[in-house]
Amino acid sequence: MDIVRIKNLKIPARHGAYEFEKEKEGLFELDIEMFLDLKKPADTDNLEDTVNYDEAVSIIVAIFTEKSYNLIESVGDKICTKLLKYYPITKVKIKIRKPHAPIMANLDTVEVELEREKL
Repeated sequence: MDIVRIKNLKIPARHGAYEFEKEKEGLFELDIEMFLDLKKPADTDNLEDTVNYDEAVSIIVAIFTEKSYNLIESVGDKICTKLLKYYPITKVKIKIRKPHAPIMANLDTVEVELEREKL
């Protein structure tokens, strides 16, 4: 299976379980992998037969910033659902990092990873 990746997309947003997290934007980092057969677009050389990166990024940013979510798991699931419906992909993986998570520990980031497949 072939993969189209968007790596380290940085999006400012106000997600978090605590009210103070919703008061100030934090910068989130996303990696998205979309699984599909790239033979057809390789043969046709037609953008309509694959994932339009610019369009995909716009969809992801719109969903990620449309409202404040308590959990990045929730917004990640919404993104996966939309991408699976919109593109000829069979599976999508998304990683969302929250380097500014309010945790009193010496760490680089926290991250969730979701994987969804077309039914």
